[in-house]
Amino acid sequence: MENLVLTRIDDRLIHGQVMTAWIKQKNAVQVVVADDEVAEDDFMINVLEMAVPDEIAIGIFNRDDAVEFMKQGLEAPTILLVKGPEILNYMVDQGIEIDEIDVGGMGAKEGRSVLYKNISTNPEENKNFLDLIQKGVNVFVQVMPQDKQVNVAEYIKK
Repeated sequence: MENLVLTRIDDRLIHGQVMTAWIKQKNAVQVVVADDEVAEDDFMINVLEMAVPDEIAIGIFNRDDAVEFMKQGLEAPTILLVKGPEILNYMVDQGIEIDEIDVGGMGAKEGRSVLYKNISTNPEENKNFLDLIQKGVNVFVQVMPQDKQVNVAEYIKK
């Protein structure tokens, strides 16, 4: 998709690392957050809006509104942020063209096991990653722009 400069999974969504490193490296001027729970949480919306620099536009959508927004086309370099692979699988199934996904942060929690270093997943998330890979999406771990990309498929236990 034109002007989609980074699609990133990070369960923290927006934090200093994303704002300072990735926005600069990708020359992004817009951030789209796609998350059903956050889109309904006024407190979290305010937190995320305050976390982006003033010159960066932000949109926070549930999955269906994110699909509709993206279908209109992106007029400016945009970073898409989500908490997990399931919503991206849904978006691809709805016709949103996503060529690659950076798995930047999926922390340890109940039901998850370590996939690669500090990235932890559960079986359902692994299935979603495999589905995305089957659909031709390049899925990799790259925490910071200067890090080497690591192919997720090599670490998923089939």
